[in-house]
Amino acid sequence: MLRVVFDTVVFVRSLINPHSVCGRLAFAHTHRYRLCVSRPVIAEILEVLHRPELTRKFRHLRGLDLARIVALLGQAEVVALSSIPQVSRDPGDDKFLATAAAAAADYLVTEDADLLVLREYQGTRVVNATTFLRILEAEDSPPVDDREPAGYDQTDQSV
Repeated sequence: MLRVVFDTVVFVRSLINPHSVCGRLAFAHTHRYRLCVSRPVIAEILEVLHRPELTRKFRHLRGLDLARIVALLGQAEVVALSSIPQVSRDPGDDKFLATAAAAAADYLVTEDADLLVLREYQGTRVVNATTFLRILEAEDSPPVDDREPAGYDQTDQSV
């Protein structure tokens, strides 16, 4: 099973709109990957969800059931971080890279340009949500048989 780290934007967007690309990743495809988080990632997610500017804009977040957040995070594997090395152009993003490295994650899913520019970090591919959704959907799709059907004659143009 794929091991995955979501950055805060992906997680929050999934809660704001469960039908968006991020929402589909968080809710419709959870059987395809193992979500990995760390204490600093959890802290940031909870802090962002309680920001007044976010709860004003998305009123339903104000009343968002804490149990739903706990359930989502409770299903994730929590990894311990021994350190958070400075790697990204934005030091605030380094917790996601450290979490991905500690989890030996296959993917770090982000919408952050400071992370996406890295493309890969210690064996973890850094991709946006749309790319990761395509990867998951491709794995769920049956293989395409591109051979011509038996008896098919390309030279027959009688139609």
